[in-house]
Amino acid sequence: MEQNPKTERRKWRYTWEAQSHSPNLRLFLFDSETNPKNLCNNLNVSILLEKSQLLVTWNGSEAERREDGVSLRVPVPRVLLDAESTVKFRALDDHIEVRLALLLPVDHPLVSDLVIDGVKSAPLAMEYDVKALTLMGGVHLHCRKCSVRLTKRALFEFSEMPSVNWRESADNWFGTCCCSFGGISEKMVVKYTNSYACSSGLCLLSATTVLLSEDDLIECVLSDKVGTGRGCDLGGVELGSGRSEVESESHEDGCEVDDSRDKVSSVPECCVHDESPGSSESFELDQRLTLDKKFLLDGFLEDVFMAKASNVSKNVDWIELACPECSSPLGAYPSGCGSNDKPIDGGVRLFKCYISTSSATDESSDVFRRYTLERMFTNQLVECAKEELSFHVLVKDLTTKSHLFQIIILNPNSWSLTGLCSSLDEAGSKLELSPIVKVLFSDCKSALVKKVDEEVYILKGQGEELIELLTRASKFLPSSCAYLQGSLVSSMHL
Repeated sequence: MEQNPKTERRKWRYTWEAQSHSPNLRLFLFDSETNPKNLCNNLNVSILLEKSQLLVTWNGSEAERREDGVSLRVPVPRVLLDAESTVKFRALDDHIEVRLALLLPVDHPLVSDLVIDGVKSAPLAMEYDVKALTLMGGVHLHCRKCSVRLTKRALFEFSEMPSVNWRESADNWFGTCCCSFGGISEKMVVKYTNSYACSSGLCLLSATTVLLSEDDLIECVLSDKVGTGRGCDLGGVELGSGRSEVESESHEDGCEVDDSRDKVSSVPECCVHDESPGSSESFELDQRLTLDKKFLLDGFLEDVFMAKASNVSKNVDWIELACPECSSPLGAYPSGCGSNDKPIDGGVRLFKCYISTSSATDESSDVFRRYTLERMFTNQLVECAKEELSFHVLVKDLTTKSHLFQIIILNPNSWSLTGLCSSLDEAGSKLELSPIVKVLFSDCKSALVKKVDEEVYILKGQGEELIELLTRASKFLPSSCAYLQGSLVSSMHL
């Protein structure tokens, strides 16, 4: 049965979907012109197990009937089908729906071991990155798009970025008063922060960024800026730990912050007299933090890729970096407080989705090859929802505080495969379902902001790219399934 040329040009799309813990596989088959309910007469769907294909046939227009009807072959992803179950299908106004039964849900451990590509579906794990980079024995960073080298010298020392919750964790363990264990809390956090200053040769990794000293970058990289902008002014309220006016003035002058005098004068009477000689002096010295370390301790400079409101400071400008060779984005660095557009802490943050540890494209030796802007954002979004039970997230521009888009998590445990159909009798399919998060998406330029559980901030360039990705992903559903409550139904890969 040959494919009608007109039908071929219409480019029928397919989308397979499965949900975690559900032994069912659902297919949406559609194009932009056909009304299957009216035109797909004598619709029939059968499985070609030996070729991992679904054969869909029907009689359409008079011309198509003369040419022995229409046939489409849809590749079936690698799943464990229940061959004895009946194939269920129906023709609707704008798509054909097919339902197949599975022996086991797609996320069952047995299925994962048998049919899922471990490398492709592996979660983004910072622990793996640190270990892999350390074992390489000297790493240069390159622009992923054009492969130009970004670092002056090979990097050998890699470590995980300190958590922004260290102060809170230490207080929970030891308390906040200077008596008994309280002093231990402050000393531990300060010493921990001091040990993670930006220094040449040391590379710090977070879930989405690579932080390295500006001294390790080729000079032209730092000079090739995308743009500048004020950090978000959240109603003039300082976030993070409470800071005094004296400290704020020190920040504006770009000076070293020494708040030990305020700390000593404000502590309870029981904390003034310490039996250990010199312990008070030692404690005061430990509290003297330079501006960059103070910001790091407060969490203001942690992960600029997607920052929560509590980790955003109005005292910081974020300056974006572009590749000096191809002008593609690379990352950003924090500036401000009279620093003349220089990094406050001497460090530059490169986004993993834009850099490579290999000079050749798509090389297996590239530690960051699994990172994409979409996967990084989706993982951060899901993590935010887990921590805060936030399913309505408003995304804002880090520099202007303006709204970019709103996203609502519908299902964080979905699987999908999309593509274009063919009439050709091709070899057996080896395509796989990919883990996705189903979402509702609204561009704030064309829709009102609804309920908000959490606000997050990203750089404008990444926000615009994500809007394009979400809009494109929504087109892999028929129009009758692409809208819900006035918002686009879309998906993002994990």
